[in-house]
Amino acid sequence: MKIFASVIGISGKMGKEIKKNALNSSIEIIGGVGRKDFQNLKKLFKKSKVAIDFSIPSVLDEILNIAIKTTTPLVLGTTGYKENDFAKISNASKKIPIFYSSNFSIGIALIREFSKLASKMLKNSDIDILEKHHISKKDSPSGTALTLADDIKKSINKNVNIHSIRAANIIGEHSIFFTNENESIEIKHSAHLRSVFANGAIQAAKFIYNKNPGLYSMKDLIGGNYVEN
Repeated sequence: MKIFASVIGISGKMGKEIKKNALNSSIEIIGGVGRKDFQNLKKLFKKSKVAIDFSIPSVLDEILNIAIKTTTPLVLGTTGYKENDFAKISNASKKIPIFYSSNFSIGIALIREFSKLASKMLKNSDIDILEKHHISKKDSPSGTALTLADDIKKSINKNVNIHSIRAANIIGEHSIFFTNENESIEIKHSAHLRSVFANGAIQAAKFIYNKNPGLYSMKDLIGGNYVEN
């Protein structure tokens, strides 16, 4: 059975990648909107069983309002949200199912768990995060780096230093360094292809289809049956 899905930001790098990778999955991309045709969003949502968003933070209010009116489940992959944006997402998830992640790589989901364990065992270490992305990425630090730092802060209530690099031909790299007088430990994840994130978003769309209202994450996805198609 095909699940009809739409993509907000379909003309962007991630939007194009999702459309391409969905061809071999049960998700069928029936359309999408960009900045020039955003006014067609409500019409598109009415035809969609789930919507995937990789756009910009400034359109969040309109996306949430229309999704609630059309009862359309959302997969949110946009980064750069502020604290009040997350509050809006949380409130909206009481009415519709919403899957949010700052990174849809299963590798990053595993790194998050590794970093929380390492931070508890290496409490006396200095902790630094280095993130590298392509030069066109607008938010800095990346949403993933902020998520990793927040995980560590919640685990051991310690400040984490974040360093950012923007350069050509880098899809995405995140390294966490634990450094003390005796040793240094590095946990690193490198994405070689943008399809890593596209496939994760497609899996999230399949996961959230027909779910009850609530706020879901990669931890929920990995805890379930993670499959390729």
